Amino acid sequence: MTFFLALFLLISCVETDHTTEGKPTLLPESWTIAFYNVENLFDVVDDPKTSDEDFTPNGKLQWSEGRLEQKVKNLSTVFQAMGKDHDPPLIIGLAEVENEDVVELLGRTIRPATYGIVHKDSPDNRGIDVALLYDVRYFKVSNKAFYSIEFDEKNYTSRDILYAELISLKGKETLHCFVNHWPSRRGGWQETEVRRMQAAGTLKTQVNILLKKDPEAQIIIMGDFNDYPDNRSLTTSLGAVVHDSPVEQELINLAFDLHASGKGTYNYQGDWGMLDQVIISDALIKADGIQVMEGTLDVFQEDFMMYYDKKYKEYYPNKTYGGDRYFGGYSDHLPLRLNVRTNPRP
Repeated sequence: MTFFLALFLLISCVETDHTTEGKPTLLPESWTIAFYNVENLFDVVDDPKTSDEDFTPNGKLQWSEGRLEQKVKNLSTVFQAMGKDHDPPLIIGLAEVENEDVVELLGRTIRPATYGIVHKDSPDNRGIDVALLYDVRYFKVSNKAFYSIEFDEKNYTSRDILYAELISLKGKETLHCFVNHWPSRRGGWQETEVRRMQAAGTLKTQVNILLKKDPEAQIIIMGDFNDYPDNRSLTTSLGAVVHDSPVEQELINLAFDLHASGKGTYNYQGDWGMLDQVIISDALIKADGIQVMEGTLDVFQEDFMMYYDKKYKEYYPNKTYGGDRYFGGYSDHLPLRLNVRTNPRP
C-alpha cells in the first residue's frame, strides 16, 4: 500500500487552507447532488475474500498503481466539472467501488479535506460496493445502515443498499439518502428480473418505515438499478412514478422524462439506456428545506468524457476497459447531476 500512503500524504498537504473547512456552514442557495457508477474502482491489492484477482498488477487486466492514479484523476475531473462556478457536488453516490480506501482517495482528489464517507464491504462476489461522499462543511451523518437483499436463489449475493441520514450542520434540513446497485441483467433481462424485484422490495420496506414515521420525510434514492424507469421493479415493486402521474405519488422518478426522451447513462451497441436514476419523495418538491425543481436532473456529459465508435457511428462514454483492453478512460456509465436549492425552514 506504499502508493496509497504516499498519495494520501501528498494530497493532504495541498489546498487544505479553505476558510470554511472544519466550520459548520449554511447550505448554499443552489448546489448539486451526483450519482456515478465509476466502473470498477479497485485498489491494486488482492483481497482473498473476493474475486478481484484481475485488478492486480499481475492479473489479466494488469491493474497498476499508475492506472489507478489515472482513473481517480479522471473521475475527480468529472466531479469538479459538475460544479463549474460552484463547488463540486455536496453529496455523491457511488457504485462499483472496492473499498473505503479507494473512496477516500477519490474524495481527497476531488477536493482535499472536504468529504466524509459512508461505506461498508458488501457480500458481492466481485467485491464491489456502493458508497456515499458528503461534504463535512455542511452535513453530518446522524444514522446509517446497510440493508442486505434476501434473494430466493440459494447462495446468490449482491450489493447491500446503503442508507444514510444527513443533517445540515446549520439550519434544520434532514435528508434521507439511499444508494443502490441492483443485480445486473447478465443472463437475460426477464430471467434476472426477479432479483431486481426483490431488491426493490427491500428498499420499499425501508422507505415505508421512514414515511410512516414522518410522512414529510425528504428522501433521495439514487443508483444503478439495471432496469429502466418504466420496468416493474421500479414502478410496481418500489412505486416510483413519473412526476405528473394521475395516481397519488409518494416517490417520483426524476429520470422518467429523460428516459422518455431517449437519453441514457449507458450505451449498449448504439442504444442508450437509463439504468442510473434518481428518485425522490414528494416532500422534496412541495416542502420547505431542501427542494428539487422539475427538470433539474440531467445526464452529465462533456466532450472529454466521450469517444467516437466508428463501428456504431455513435459517441460512447470513454471507459477504462473494453473487455481486456485498457483504454484509460473514465467509466462505461455517464453520471447523473441533480440541481438542488435550499429553502430555509421557518
